[in-house]
Amino acid sequence: MDFEKIFSDKLDHCYAIMRISALGRDFLVVASEENQPCYAYDLDNEFARTTVWPDVGGTMTMVPLPGTLDFLATQRFYPGFNSAKCRIVKESWNGQGWDQRVLGDFPYIHRFDIVPKAEGEGFWFIGCSIANSKRDTDDWSDPGKIWVGEYDEQAEKIINQHALDIRITKNHGYKRMDGYSLITGVEGIFKLTWPTAENDWVLEKLSENETSDIYSADINGDGNEEYLTIEGFHGPYLRISDHHFNTITRSQADTPFGHAIWGGKLGNHDYFIFGWRAGKQNLELITSDQLDSQLIDQQVGPSNATVFEKDGKQYLFSANREANEVAVYAISQG
Repeated sequence: MDFEKIFSDKLDHCYAIMRISALGRDFLVVASEENQPCYAYDLDNEFARTTVWPDVGGTMTMVPLPGTLDFLATQRFYPGFNSAKCRIVKESWNGQGWDQRVLGDFPYIHRFDIVPKAEGEGFWFIGCSIANSKRDTDDWSDPGKIWVGEYDEQAEKIINQHALDIRITKNHGYKRMDGYSLITGVEGIFKLTWPTAENDWVLEKLSENETSDIYSADINGDGNEEYLTIEGFHGPYLRISDHHFNTITRSQADTPFGHAIWGGKLGNHDYFIFGWRAGKQNLELITSDQLDSQLIDQQVGPSNATVFEKDGKQYLFSANREANEVAVYAISQG
């Protein structure tokens, strides 16, 4: 598999990324985790850049609203993890750029999601706080919560919000699945099944392993998805597990500050993509369930990466945080 960097731009501490496509327009969006801009790049106009917002930043998560170019995003998740002033904003497409409205304060919310209700009307809200309170950045004595509720699209606010009966220390990972979400922390990996007409929110533990981030793909072609997990808060270990969370392979401690993670089909096969922000700061393609890998880029320290398709071709979009670089790589069969 070949990766050719076809576009790059500078953005200090670039972190959150998203591809958003609707209404005949198509953008890549990236935001900084510092007091820096959020940019949108036009995929139909040679990556022409629009500033979504010029400063504030501190953005950990961005979530598109289906069928629109509107999206929700966190801001003010700084300094570090001592983010009591974190908030969620809505960015509304006005035909040329985005207008901002503050939905409210959401202290310590690191990952959140807006997922469609099973009945097809409206959205559920899921918000995961990395802590509930802090005396300082290194204080983890008051574990985070999983907040659930509803996103009222007309009123543009979160309603009926309440915390589930669980506390998770150092929550960092979140992955939307089909009808449920995977949420990770020191206490392990949890499955949060979304409400239906018959059932309320259901939370169950899938693994006891301390986990920072998680993704799934059928990397060995056995017909079942495997899980790639970053273990320890921001690493340093990688583990591949089968669909029952039985360990297939666990790495040695050589990937410090593991952060960027993606899994899915490239060409005709499933792969994982992984990057870490310390040491070699590599961005790598994981090619087997034994953690064999191919170098994509080095000394870039990616925070987040995702693959997208455009005009029948695949591309990798990466926020290379430690290099302060927004990057797009064309993917081709080697």
